[in-house]
Amino acid sequence: MYLRTNEEAIKIIYKCAMEYKNNLSNKCILFVTATDSKSTSFEALFMPQNFKHLTGAASHLSGADFFDLAVRNRLSPNQITLANDGTTDLKLDVLPQLMNIHRTARMVGNYDFSRSLLIADKVAGTVTAALGFIQSKNFYLPKTALKADVRDITIQSTRRKIAAIFVKQRGDELFSHLTYIAKGMTIHDEIFTSVFSEKVDMQNLVAITTPDKSLETHSTEIKGKTADHDTNQQESQRNNDDPEK
Repeated sequence: MYLRTNEEAIKIIYKCAMEYKNNLSNKCILFVTATDSKSTSFEALFMPQNFKHLTGAASHLSGADFFDLAVRNRLSPNQITLANDGTTDLKLDVLPQLMNIHRTARMVGNYDFSRSLLIADKVAGTVTAALGFIQSKNFYLPKTALKADVRDITIQSTRRKIAAIFVKQRGDELFSHLTYIAKGMTIHDEIFTSVFSEKVDMQNLVAITTPDKSLETHSTEIKGKTADHDTNQQESQRNNDDPEK
């Protein structure tokens, strides 16, 4: 296995920190699954300080300070330590992919405790990358990035395909953005009623289109409201770069 230098790792951390800020930081993600008989969901909260642990890099800095310096490209290679066993490199291999988990996750399940040093309650992701979450009261916090197939690290009886993903700002009462819905499904399917009636703002729901236009066929199902993901990111970046803001 190739082991990155600190300088190489920092470049990935810089890029991912900005994507984490734009896509996940201070946001809640609602992962919804559906079977023939019912729908279930779990809510994940992404805080700025959670980013540090996802990188797999050790540092004397607090999670909040680590993230702040990384976002500003001020984190020094001398301020991080990479694991000699290659685990940091494995996390960095998939970290860029996981910064879009609010759009790319396709499976969830309860962790099966197959890895002795891994602490997690739930796992969400794909066949190539996943995030492990730990429960905290009524929501879950991201704990670890994994270069793994979700099917290999979850209890089979708890494993479900994701039917839809919603996003809201931390502090908002209801979820207002739809970032993924499975092919062949609409938000008006009866199977979703129990989740949507309590957690989703159906009157003001916005579908965030992605580069692959995966939500294009569902846009008309949501009162015609769409928001281009790339445009939103560019606007956010301009605001961050504007010294007057």
